[in-house]
Amino acid sequence: MRLLYVHYGPQSGVTEAITRALAAARVDVAEVNALDGLLWQRRIGPAVVPNARPAVVRAVVAAMRRHGASWKAYYLHTTFAFDRVSARVAAEIRRARPDAVVQAGVLFGPGPYPEVPYWLYLDHTRALAERYEPAAGLPPPIPYEPGWRARERAVYRNAAGIFTMSEVVRSSLAGDYGVDPARVRVVGAGPNVEPGEGDAPAARERALLFVGRSFVPKGGRDLLAAFERVRAAHPDARLWIVSRDPPDWLPPGAEHLGVLDRRALARRYAAASFFVLPTLRECFGLSFLEAMAFGVPCIGTRIEAIPEIVADGETGLLVPPRDPGALAEAMAALAADPARARRMGAAGRARVQARWGWPRAAALMLDAIAPGRAPAAARAG
Repeated sequence: MRLLYVHYGPQSGVTEAITRALAAARVDVAEVNALDGLLWQRRIGPAVVPNARPAVVRAVVAAMRRHGASWKAYYLHTTFAFDRVSARVAAEIRRARPDAVVQAGVLFGPGPYPEVPYWLYLDHTRALAERYEPAAGLPPPIPYEPGWRARERAVYRNAAGIFTMSEVVRSSLAGDYGVDPARVRVVGAGPNVEPGEGDAPAARERALLFVGRSFVPKGGRDLLAAFERVRAAHPDARLWIVSRDPPDWLPPGAEHLGVLDRRALARRYAAASFFVLPTLRECFGLSFLEAMAFGVPCIGTRIEAIPEIVADGETGLLVPPRDPGALAEAMAALAADPARARRMGAAGRARVQARWGWPRAAALMLDAIAPGRAPAAARAG
């Protein structure tokens, strides 16, 4: 079977992980980035410059008209971009001539329906993003747009089936778009950083680990405020911040590490006492799976799919978003009770092994796309 995986970039490692897992299940997988050459910036050597292609200029104008000052964040969220990218995807499908298509997300459609049977793999829906609460330093929620909603619904309606990472997305498909739940299968996701040989130090350090590419949307400001309180009670506590964006300020004991490669990040997961991500917006939460795979108890916010990943009181603690006081209490509780933290970490590792993983997700997809192709061990794992 020849399978074409259509995506919109690395997606925090999802593209590489799921295509590798599908290929390991003996599927002939090709991939295409639907946005290649259409983003509003492009790289020339070491420099990043505006992309002056005519289609891109028109897309920028459409985004400015629709989203105003937030056009960069929502550059692809216009009907113009949807239609333009959809046409490119249709051309790629005709060129590749696959037996089936798996498409990541619904920023675009796979061309005329149903030219080739296609399945969707979703970590979110636009309806969920429209319900975001406003937050300082973040773009406003995406506005409702009838034209976009009609396009999105058509992609769902004409799909052979829909795979989701979480139950919350499955519920949105039913409640917001009228998709029959029987057409939706929750296949989950997996950690992109996992323990390897030499990743188990003799003892964990008294350190909290934050991993979030964008600092502010991941609740970084709340984390710093909460850490100051924890540090007052535990002067030896440290905070390791792994993010692209440097914080505006750092309290004593906090260190910004930038973006780490997988080996360096694995060493931090293995050495940290617990993982903290008080995120404000989260399509899924892969870094929670990574922390749990290393046996690290997690502290997160009670939003989106996170309660499906972190079992509150069992594998970690969940707090309301934008509540530094509750966050500080959770952090202090685990810092004061290392034995409880170790139990939670062990439970988290077991939970990941039983319920999550890229081979398992790929096997569940193949069970629907090509019954009998997926290894039984992967489906069970």
